[in-house]
Amino acid sequence: MTVTTTTDTSGASARWVRRPRPAADPQARLVCLPAAGGTASAYFTWAARMPERVELLSVQYPGHQDRFAEPCLPSVPELADALTAALAPYADRPLYLFGHSMGAMVAYETAARLEAGPGPDPAALFVSGAYAPHRATPYPEELTDAELEGDIRAFGWLEPEVLDVPELRELVLPTLMTDVRAAMIYRPADPVRLRCPVFAYGGSEDRSATPEELSAWRDVSSGAAAWRQFDGGHFYLRAREAELVADIVSRMSDCAQALDGHR
Repeated sequence: MTVTTTTDTSGASARWVRRPRPAADPQARLVCLPAAGGTASAYFTWAARMPERVELLSVQYPGHQDRFAEPCLPSVPELADALTAALAPYADRPLYLFGHSMGAMVAYETAARLEAGPGPDPAALFVSGAYAPHRATPYPEELTDAELEGDIRAFGWLEPEVLDVPELRELVLPTLMTDVRAAMIYRPADPVRLRCPVFAYGGSEDRSATPEELSAWRDVSSGAAAWRQFDGGHFYLRAREAELVADIVSRMSDCAQALDGHR
């Protein structure tokens, strides 16, 4: 017999989570976290690539898009604390986490909080375009906006035309700076070793996603770990969306089979 559940999406959960293709009775959920300055809509096209009973949840950070009036949260741990609470209504099904760039850091911290909490562990963590938490070199907190902007351009974290068009710059720069600063000062003193599998992705031209950096993510998992590169730079996932999502879905299926085998 199929049991249909109703997910409570009121309050904080509704502010944090977008469901581009709601599922009445999902078998699992993939939670997608955007990069610095990014928005939930970045993942809306992924929903059509999901299996019918895998629901995609796209995260909207405060201060972004339709949450523009809210203050941005200034650190990765604060983002993870708030997101972990917001995901509680969705934990009735296995949760898989995917994060790109800053989103990978928040996804890792959220996975650690879920494993430390009373609910089920995340089924797997997928990270993209980011150093493992024990590998990143934190920047000084007093870094100026001009220095941050220089690194944004150097690392390719945003299309140059966004920073060069005055109207766009005025809209996105304050939020982007807060996010980038949060990512740059992030490095946990004692990274948690997760129980769930960790899979890392990156672009072949991204300096934060070299084979050495991607393979380092295995050090923060006691479960399965693997990595894969795609052609492209820091935002390879735009051009390689179909291939990336197919790989994620395949690994989700493998994880689900492994979980069933242990029951």
